[in-house]
Amino acid sequence: MVLLAPLVTWAASETESRSFSHKDWDLVCDNTLTCRAAGYSPTDTELGVTVLLTREAGAATPIINQVILAEIGEVFSDKPRGIPELVIDKRSLGKLKVDNEQDEIWRMDAAQLTAFLSALRRDSQISFKDNLGDYVFSGAGSSAVLLKMDDVQGRVGTLGALFKKGPNDESAVRKPVAKPVIIKVPVKDKESREMTPQEMAFLKPLLMKEISIDEDGGCSDELVNAPDVVWQLARLNENQSLVIIECWRAAYNYGAMYWVTDNDMKQPPELITDSGTDYRDGTIDFLMKGRGLGDCLDYESWVWNGKTFVSNEAGNSGRCRMIRGGGAWNMLSLTSTVVAP
Repeated sequence: MVLLAPLVTWAASETESRSFSHKDWDLVCDNTLTCRAAGYSPTDTELGVTVLLTREAGAATPIINQVILAEIGEVFSDKPRGIPELVIDKRSLGKLKVDNEQDEIWRMDAAQLTAFLSALRRDSQISFKDNLGDYVFSGAGSSAVLLKMDDVQGRVGTLGALFKKGPNDESAVRKPVAKPVIIKVPVKDKESREMTPQEMAFLKPLLMKEISIDEDGGCSDELVNAPDVVWQLARLNENQSLVIIECWRAAYNYGAMYWVTDNDMKQPPELITDSGTDYRDGTIDFLMKGRGLGDCLDYESWVWNGKTFVSNEAGNSGRCRMIRGGGAWNMLSLTSTVVAP
């Protein structure tokens, strides 16, 4: 399975996400019109680094920057790395500031960020340096990505644009979209359990009519229809249940179908996802590795609103670039406010 591939998806609605990738840069703008642009070192660089630029929609919103130096690879040891510095065209612009000391996330100050953005426009040599060496950073693709970021937020030709500035003020830029609010409803079963033989005898023949069996795109017959495969069930309320059926397995990922069913099966079952990975207390999660190393992830979650499961968060952790386990960033494509019971 290949995840996080370069793509361009421009949604028709302002409340949907936008994503765009070009060369060594990615852009994801979520449903609130907050945009996150991430740049990386060139592919196969021994000492990798990534920079994230985050900006909310609206006039005069600041550009938040964060920097992470790679911590995966044989080159790293117990030697103190020290505070990294920004280097442009072989000239040091000083040490970075601490953004999150525990997670070793750094940030450029206002003057460094201004110089960094100017260097991207000039195609200058950019790197970060600590006691282990130089971390070469790539500006390839930044022009296209930052222009798209301005375009999504309506900043092209304004004084506040990141890439294509102009004489206009920001009075007409797009305003942030409010997060959707999801009321999470309590469930009867916080965890799933194995179906009883009686439940299997009743539910399996009915659900098998709905399941696509196709090794190239559907579920695996060996997982769905084998006599020893365990189907799971969790009661949601007095009338509805969640049925969990393992669907597929790959080298380092797996996925299960999650169906919402009426207990008497008089209504058609509703498929929430065929790639879920966990259920707990009214929340279904999806988590997939981009590759076996686990240095990049895709994720999504759904919460129970009393009638169905609603997607409340989705995104990815950035590219598979050997920066850190679990990925470097939280590139949200969907966000919401969940009101818990």
